[in-house]
Amino acid sequence: MSEHRRPGRPQIADPEKIGLEAAALFAERGYAGVSMDDVAARSGVSRRTLFRHFANKADLVWHDFFVAYGRLEDLLAHEATGPGMAGLRSALRQVLTERPSGSDLDRVRFRIIGESDEVFAAGVRGLGVMTAGLAHQLSRDGMLDENGVEARAAGQAVTGCILAASVWWAQHSDDELVDVIDAALARLEQGIA
Repeated sequence: MSEHRRPGRPQIADPEKIGLEAAALFAERGYAGVSMDDVAARSGVSRRTLFRHFANKADLVWHDFFVAYGRLEDLLAHEATGPGMAGLRSALRQVLTERPSGSDLDRVRFRIIGESDEVFAAGVRGLGVMTAGLAHQLSRDGMLDENGVEARAAGQAVTGCILAASVWWAQHSDDELVDVIDAALARLEQGIA
């Protein structure tokens, strides 16, 4: 028996499931070989429902990255999380070990981000929000003025470090994603001298 929906009633959809289905399609056909209609069909949602959650195909690639950042942001807001880079690294390690990261689908997503200027550009706005949040974390110990150039530059450096390490991992490493990112952040913390 088919389920009858009333016209205009929104279809229930799980953005995480849709993101996984999209990544699986990208792995099978390549990013350019997948349309939003393909993703909708594979996910079992209407095109309209898909666009209610994702503005474009690039958003499907970035979705999991920003979901993980949302979890990190929540952890950084807890007073139990220490300030500065040490607190950030600890919280990030926790986020990346609590969720299934480092999968083949993560590799697909990060490869696409690294290889497609269009997809990278689509995530820039979210990276700006991430930079501001990381600048706040890095200034919590009072060593940096959160509104100053040093905190903003430090937040940008950490954002870039996390993203660059993730893309490098997808293209070159069999190690755990969490270990690759943490090693890159540890080097950044030591300085580049």
